[in-house]
Amino acid sequence: MQDFYHQNQQAKSDVVSYVTDNFKKRNISPDNVVSRSWERSILNYGLAPEKNIYVEVLTSQELKNQIERHRSYLKIARNGLNGLAKRINPANYAVLLTDEIGVTLDARLPEETAEDWIKSGLRMGSVWTERNNGTNGIGTCLVEKQPLIIHRNEHFFDGNSEMSCAVSPIFEPTGKLMGCLNASCLGFNGDKQHQYLTLQMVMMFSRMIENTLFKQTYRNQIHLNIRKTSFLSDLACEQFIAVSEDGEIIGSNRAAYNNYVGLLPPDVKFIGCNISGVIGLNLEQIFSRSNGGASEIKLNCPLQNEEIEITLYSFSRKMTAPSTRAASKLNSDNQRHKHPSLDQLAGNDLTVQNNVNQIKNVINQDIPILITGETGTGKEAFARAIHDASERSSGPFIALNCAAIPESLIESELFGYRSGSFTGANRKGMKGKLELANGGTIFLDEIGDMPIQLQTRLLRVLAEREVFPLGATSPTALDIQVISATHQNLLDRIRDKFFREDFYYRLNGMSLHLPPLRERTDKDLIIRDILDSDLGGAFSVSFSPQAEQLLYSYHWPGNIRQLANVLRYAIAMSKDRHIALESLPVELKTGKQLDRAGFNSSSATVNQNSNKDTTLSNFLDEEEGKKLLESLRKYKWNITLVSGELGVCRSTIYRKMRKYGIKQPNEVF
Repeated sequence: MQDFYHQNQQAKSDVVSYVTDNFKKRNISPDNVVSRSWERSILNYGLAPEKNIYVEVLTSQELKNQIERHRSYLKIARNGLNGLAKRINPANYAVLLTDEIGVTLDARLPEETAEDWIKSGLRMGSVWTERNNGTNGIGTCLVEKQPLIIHRNEHFFDGNSEMSCAVSPIFEPTGKLMGCLNASCLGFNGDKQHQYLTLQMVMMFSRMIENTLFKQTYRNQIHLNIRKTSFLSDLACEQFIAVSEDGEIIGSNRAAYNNYVGLLPPDVKFIGCNISGVIGLNLEQIFSRSNGGASEIKLNCPLQNEEIEITLYSFSRKMTAPSTRAASKLNSDNQRHKHPSLDQLAGNDLTVQNNVNQIKNVINQDIPILITGETGTGKEAFARAIHDASERSSGPFIALNCAAIPESLIESELFGYRSGSFTGANRKGMKGKLELANGGTIFLDEIGDMPIQLQTRLLRVLAEREVFPLGATSPTALDIQVISATHQNLLDRIRDKFFREDFYYRLNGMSLHLPPLRERTDKDLIIRDILDSDLGGAFSVSFSPQAEQLLYSYHWPGNIRQLANVLRYAIAMSKDRHIALESLPVELKTGKQLDRAGFNSSSATVNQNSNKDTTLSNFLDEEEGKKLLESLRKYKWNITLVSGELGVCRSTIYRKMRKYGIKQPNEVF
């Protein structure tokens, strides 16, 4: 055994001498990380520097399987990949994202030199391990689990000596290694220290990815944001800790883990210990001193003997002290009950049911949804129902009415600002709606009224999936579902130069049109639902035949919102919750009298503002089909606009199209 030990020591000594000689030949003086990697490459893997082994590349099916396995990780990490690539691709840097075993899951290569990168093995599907490729940026980073630079001749194989790589690992909140982010350049003739700025950028974006992974993983958990008051705001130093309802630490980002793990006693593990053992306050005290998360806490951390600032967060529910959790859960359940599901909103109307079935197919596909329809048709209710039916249901639902906020304030409402950004700003800064919606859904209501200069900035934010608040030193990665809504015809707004066409297509991944109440075939069900959810129960309310007939026949220009207000008014004016004709508002009865006089109020506005000759019923059969086809082409097959011009309802348009054999655009029409 002793002989074996001495032989082993001799072999290691020989390897160290061999490595040192190679470093002298290459005229390099690497650090300990590179030296250890070279020794592993020879002793553990049996590699030789002069015998270059080609980089393994997965088949398309193998790569597809790996991408599918890491789908959630990729979805979040691509924001950091794109952000880094945008900044360094123009300087001829390639950016790669790998998994935990060194498989390149995604890559952003400079367009002009893409072929050179592919020949060098920096491409999607390439596998960079230390075992097969010796000392290299990706493989060595995954072994050492720390940020590093492998510069030119520091690579083990001679064939990789043209590359200089800056790499940072990416960890999930439980400490498991997920992969790494790599920035490489070819033929760089400068010294290694010139790559340190690149490494700092790579580290910054890898931390952004880790922080987003943390927020996504614990979006429905209590978590703390901890900062040292002696430091300026720094993304790399920002600490996140997730705790259970008993105060046990269940996850953290890398900054928090690295900061506290070495300060705890040897027998205490960071993940699993109580938060009181780290910051000196238990969860009850944190709730109490922060007023349930409404204010920040400053205290002297016993482990660090340094002042820290703590912010309490929850992205899924209002923060309450643990002693009131049962009441909070009951309130939360009641709150959820107030929001109808997609199936409830679809009712018995076939058109809406078809729309809902299409929505269900795209809910979790990260496709932006545009909801159109007249005022009061329930666009926000549908947006909320889409959110509740998605995988983001435990995340925040943030709504912003773009028409209700002054133009001077809408930018700060959307993007937010940091402390001291401008005179009169909140001294603590303010998170914008986009940042508040992280991990959930942002609902942009009345998007057609958004100022066009703000459309330009929001377009960039949605394309890059990161927001840069006013006064911030670094961007914040966004993981949000975007749902927008408008009662306006956006194509008309585009034509009139009030709405950007590229912004329209960014928002309109899928469109959902809500028909007006007058066209819905399930008014009775809608009335019962309003009475059940808002007004204390349908069974306790009765209607006279005249009142019921008026409710079904009225044209409802304010749609479901108007109907709900009318029912509230009628119940207040009724006796014993029996709604008679005299209980209804005067405008309903006036509207009915106009109907009896022969002026159908649902088309009165159209008829007053349109030439009578355009009404479809004024054309004989042989001309009717031609007029219908002409209008369909004029309005690019928008049935709502056609029905408005021709003075008939949408169902009549569809019936006439069937009658004359008119189909959507094809080789004939």
